[in-house]
This record gives sequence, structure tokens and C-alpha cells, in this order.
Amino acid sequence: MHTLFHNVPARREDYTAMTKSTVFPLSFCGHRWLENQPVIERALEVWPSLTQYMDAVRRKQLPNPGTASFDTVQEAMNDTLIVAKLHFSLTVARLFSPFLKRYQTDEPVMPFLSNDLAELIKSLLRRFIKRDVLQDITTLQLTKLDEADKKNWLQQKDIDIGLGAESVLKSRKMVELRVLEFKRDCIQGLSNIVRKMQEKSPLRYATVRQLACLDPSVMFRDPDKCKRQMKCLVQTFLQDKQLTGGVFAGDVILQQFEAFLSVECRSEEFLTFTPMQKRLDIFLSSFIGAFCFLPEAPDFISWTGHC
Repeated sequence: MHTLFHNVPARREDYTAMTKSTVFPLSFCGHRWLENQPVIERALEVWPSLTQYMDAVRRKQLPNPGTASFDTVQEAMNDTLIVAKLHFSLTVARLFSPFLKRYQTDEPVMPFLSNDLAELIKSLLRRFIKRDVLQDITTLQLTKLDEADKKNWLQQKDIDIGLGAESVLKSRKMVELRVLEFKRDCIQGLSNIVRKMQEKSPLRYATVRQLACLDPSVMFRDPDKCKRQMKCLVQTFLQDKQLTGGVFAGDVILQQFEAFLSVECRSEEFLTFTPMQKRLDIFLSSFIGAFCFLPEAPDFISWTGHC
């Protein structure tokens, strides 16, 4: 759609004269997922005008561009489900956009990654996987779940394809078989996305999951779990010989962390801490001074921040 009018002033002029619209499609890049949402939103916005332009070409009121991009758009116009497909794609893009924007930062946000990424995967799975399958599933189990197992799928009529796509299907009064085929394709698309996320997911690494112990809200709700995770982190770095000071430093870090959890993390500020509104390292450092009682050993905040 974008290529059809890109750098072609005469064609853009014909389009504007016919549709009275100066809004044009945006450029799409398949590997820049953060840009998907605005591109699809614009595609849906200009679709009525584009349909009007294509009809004018078909009636020979406007010259036929005779380009590959025109043929592609014309083929899409012949697909009665194209608008529903765009709405479904937009639904998926809207799930990803907040996560992608949040983690394009230089701030220390690793402690929040495992929870946010797990919730993103679950939000995709809930659209086509039975609820009992996802109940009480752990973060690690998410990376091993067989999303392609049809036994775990919801019935096609219960698949969540988004309100936009559902509205289009109802307004077009599609044949039920065609609707079911469309939903089956949506399931396959969601399944492929989840599988790719599982293959590439940092959730497979214990260190990523254990760094959640530095999430202030987790410290407040479950300090015992945080202690276990911090101990596993220290053991990992000791085994890999990446902790300066060796076992002595590791013991000090664990002592500091346990003392910190027993006192400071009971503050309501921990429960209400909002990532991105305040840097995590600055927030924790404001509480930690009293617990760095051995100057020759690293405190747990500076150590984990460095890691």
C-alpha cells in the first residue's frame, strides 16, 4: 500500500483528487515489530479511500499504474477477509507494543523482565489455549508448553481474535465455514508467534528468572522467595568465577540482602513502586546504606547492578 504511492506525485495527486484525502499508508518493515501497530492502524484508516481509488481505476476513471504494488493491493481487495485479517494483526501488535517500548531503555529493568515477558506470552496463549492448561503454570513451564497440541486448544468458536475482527465478521455475514477457517488460521498464527518466543525467550535462563528478587513489589509480597533466588544467583556467579571476593563476598551479599528484606522492604513504597517512573537502582540505594556493613565486600545492589 505504501509502495503504491511512494515517490509518485502524479498518482498521489489522482488519489487525493478522487478521495479528498491527504492521508497515505505508512511504510511497513517486517522485522521492526514496534512499528507494526501504527502501520496497521493507518492501513485500516485509509482502506475506504484506497477502495474508492481502486474502483476508479477499475472503471478507468484513473490510469492503471500497472505495477506490482498495484497488483498486490488489487489481490488483497478481492479477499473478503482482508479487513478482518488487518484487525486481527492489530490486536496482536497492540499486545506487543507496550512491552517493546518499555524495554527500549538504558535503565536497569532486568528484574521486571521475567514477569512482563511471561505475562505477554500468557496473554497470547489465553486467546486460544484452554484455561485449565494455563492455571498455576510456572514461568519456566511457559517456555516448554506445547502450544501446537490441539488437545489444549479452545473450540474455534471460543477463540479470541479481537473485537475488531469479530465485528467485521458479523457485519459481513460470512459463511460459517469461512469464519471457522479464518479462526483456524488465527490460531496457527498465534501458535507460531508463541513458538518463536519460546525458542528465543530469555525466560529459559535461570538468571533472568531469579533477578526478579530485586523487584520491590516481589520483595514486599514474598521475601522468602527473594532470598532463595538471591542465593541461587550468588551460587551461579561463584560457579562461573564471576564474583570478586569469592565465597566470602557471596556470604556478605546474602547477609546484607536478608537483613534488607527483614526491615526495609516492608515499606509501602516497595509495594507501590512503579517501574520506569523511578530508576530501580536509585530507589533501592536510598534504603540500603545501613546494611553495607563490610566495606571490603560489595553490597548486593551494586553487585547485581554490575552483573
